[in-house]
Amino acid sequence: MNAKPLDDDYFIKNAIMCWLHHYGDKNHKWDAIYKELAEREHYTHKPQPRRAKRAPRKTNTEGV
Repeated sequence: MNAKPLDDDYFIKNAIMCWLHHYGDKNHKWDAIYKELAEREHYTHKPQPRRAKRAPRKTNTEGV
């Protein structure tokens, strides 16, 4: 059996779905927001790896 890794997106979606289960049908002011969030697949932004900066080139001043 292959288990899905539990990442931040999983726990955020679980919290949203729990909120909708308990408060979603009671005309709450946040109901539309949570329903829209429940349709997403990803909630967190994973930072892109940074590229190393190159050292400035040395200019050849000999013979000028």
